[in-house]
Amino acid sequence: MTEKRLIAVFVLFTSFAFLIELNMVHINISDRYHTKARNQQTRQYIIDDDRAVITDCNSDNITNTVTGYKTLVTAYDDDLQQVFNALTEKEKADFETNIKNRKNFMAEITYPIENRVVYEVTQRYSDFNIAQHLTGYTDSEGNGVTGMEKVFDSILKGGKTVRFIEAQVNGYGEITSMENNEKTDNEYGVPIQLSLTIDNTIQRLCEGIAKEYIPDGSIVVMESDTGKIKAMVSTPFYTANNVAAALHMENSPLVNKALQAFEPGSVIKPLWAAVLLENGYSKNKIYNCTGTIEINDHQYHCNNNKAHGEIDMEQALVVSCNCYFVNASVKNKAFSYSQIGSALQFGSNIYLTENYCTSAGYFPTNNELDNLGQLASVSFGQGKLLLTPIHIAAYMNIFANEGRYVYPQVAQGIYNAESGNRIINLYSFDEKQVISPETAQKVKSMLQSVVQDGAMGRAAPQQLSAGGKTGTAQTGRYNEKGKEILTAWFCGFYPYENPEYTICITMYNGGESTYTAAPVFKKICDSLYYLK
Repeated sequence: MTEKRLIAVFVLFTSFAFLIELNMVHINISDRYHTKARNQQTRQYIIDDDRAVITDCNSDNITNTVTGYKTLVTAYDDDLQQVFNALTEKEKADFETNIKNRKNFMAEITYPIENRVVYEVTQRYSDFNIAQHLTGYTDSEGNGVTGMEKVFDSILKGGKTVRFIEAQVNGYGEITSMENNEKTDNEYGVPIQLSLTIDNTIQRLCEGIAKEYIPDGSIVVMESDTGKIKAMVSTPFYTANNVAAALHMENSPLVNKALQAFEPGSVIKPLWAAVLLENGYSKNKIYNCTGTIEINDHQYHCNNNKAHGEIDMEQALVVSCNCYFVNASVKNKAFSYSQIGSALQFGSNIYLTENYCTSAGYFPTNNELDNLGQLASVSFGQGKLLLTPIHIAAYMNIFANEGRYVYPQVAQGIYNAESGNRIINLYSFDEKQVISPETAQKVKSMLQSVVQDGAMGRAAPQQLSAGGKTGTAQTGRYNEKGKEILTAWFCGFYPYENPEYTICITMYNGGESTYTAAPVFKKICDSLYYLK
């Protein structure tokens, strides 16, 4: 064979081998792509949040009150610009990355998009959610952080019947088929709801009043005979949709002021009047108030050093005479504040449901009360005494219940969201007698006089009558102008005959309670009357 023929055969053979190799590569690549295309995977895209709804005592929603919209987005959609325009601001931040990565995702949109499959959903929170401090909020992972969301986190998770899309997706991320499904993933096998003792109508009523008159404080409305909290309001308000903004606001909007302890001031005096009566002190005993009283070389004053002259116990409550109670407490030490304080859980947390309680506040020890100066201060709600609005409402409620202390509570039960049947009972009525019915009735009658004749009549409802007491507490703290910050209180029950509600108003930096807290009490009572 000649050299030229050998070269020609070699070239021919090499070309043939190359073509075979090239064909094999093409076959391998094609097989890989076809395999990828055939490689179907099942994906789930959640339409609804799986967290159970929180409702009020009438099964009206507290959470999930606003309708929103969702749509399933893929990189292959031909209306991506329309989708982007409709996205919430939160969704827009991740949109580009998801599309570049050819990720399919369920997106929240602010309005329905024409000619596109859109799902109506309820949003967990809105900017108008009520009882936000009590319900609390969840984090970005859907875990409860505060309030009822935290306390009942494990129960609320998976408590809802969830709608989801089950889709077949090929290796390119393309959806080849899909169907809508539902599941209820909890131990009960049915959708559930957490029902609180709150009444949405009363809550809204009180939030409206607080928004107008209480920039920093709280309102608590308790059903007198059951202890069920019907409204728990704290100001300033915040929205769970923008918790970060609240971190930079004044007056700590994330703090539930209804659970925080403050100096009570004169709102405590009806209790000490009851203790005096229980220990044989006559309500008719006359004391001559000169405006000041000296104990252990220290002068204690009535408001503005005003001399009230000769007064009995009822008049002392009406005019809120400090000197009367200092004198009666220091000079009649046959009784123990500690005993009644313990019975009313002063200095202890009040648990409103499992793992949810007030601040303990502070109640002076026996050794501290042996100091006449401390005893004198505590007798008109100052000194080391610190109590929460819940403590004050629960104590005042004994005069509405013939001396019985009814434990306050906020949770009613876990219910089947479809049938309404109760699954778990969370409310359990509990009470104890702390003062005699006779003493309770005497103080109750005096508190009616306080509302009618005290605080310049500013607390007196237009319809029916009520009983209650003001309190203006010194805090020992001062504003930028050097003026002392005062905590204004009013706590009372309404109506006077057969009380239905015990109401506590607290206004931090609220000035004189006669002019601030007392009128708020009147507004709430009048609103409750017309609500009925």
